[in-house]
Amino acid sequence: MKYIVVGILLFSIIGCTPEPLDLEVEQAESELVVSTQIIPDRGMIVAITRSFSALSDGTEGSFDEEDLSAYLVTNAKVTIDYNNRSVELIEINPGLYFTIDVIQEVGPTYTINIEDTENSKTAKASTQVLQPIAINGGSAILDYRETGRTNLNMTYNFNDPPGKNFYMFNVYINPKLPEPGTDGGIEGSIGGSKGGGPQSDFSGFGNLFSDYSETWLVTDDGFDGQNIRQEHTVFDIAISPDDTIFYTLSNISEDYYNFLNARERSRNTIPFVGEPTTLPTNLEGGYGFFSMHYPFPYFLSIED
Repeated sequence: MKYIVVGILLFSIIGCTPEPLDLEVEQAESELVVSTQIIPDRGMIVAITRSFSALSDGTEGSFDEEDLSAYLVTNAKVTIDYNNRSVELIEINPGLYFTIDVIQEVGPTYTINIEDTENSKTAKASTQVLQPIAINGGSAILDYRETGRTNLNMTYNFNDPPGKNFYMFNVYINPKLPEPGTDGGIEGSIGGSKGGGPQSDFSGFGNLFSDYSETWLVTDDGFDGQNIRQEHTVFDIAISPDDTIFYTLSNISEDYYNFLNARERSRNTIPFVGEPTTLPTNLEGGYGFFSMHYPFPYFLSIED
């Protein structure tokens, strides 16, 4: 009897299935997407791409280098205005614009202007640099597991000034600092090349200048005006005692913190199940975020 009931239910469900509807969904217009990376005491890089719709061919099947190159914005005019100056960035690679002439100072308003003349697109945003916060000290200890894998246990501490503050931490293994090359590329490096393991592109540039990079966010909740000491572990990483570890601590605005936090949540969302995340932006005529912040540098020696 129960099989008859199940059969009737299935028949009813199938019979109630509506005919598929032909829908024409208008695709969102492609806009400029901006991301910035500050290299302490060396300059800054601005990455500019074009957005694409989730309904476009760019997300169907594989997404290879040829697909990616179609979304890189080349031959754009990128300037940063501050203190009655206008500095034009040079294109060092497709979609990457670099300058060593912009000095991060607390106080001035920095405005980025982007002109993509090939596609008649413009974008603009303004921001300020917050007071840099120094790292007082830190450690990096290799943890050899019985499974044969290696974890990297890191600690750091810094003094949090009074008031609500937001921070971005970056760690790089064997960082390679960019230099403008004679061919317009990036050259120059420090450290070796033995790092490896999981990669992260949370900061927008990921592994561009190092064998491994990772970014995480910190607030001073519960530690306002105190010395903050925290730990961070990188699991299952290929690393050796003679590798170089480079920290940076950036005092960032609440708006930029919210942007980074929302972007991380969107990447962890299960497609068609999780709640869609809307990314905030400070750009007029584009997406992404223009931020000027000073990443305080700190090198660590690995303890074996």
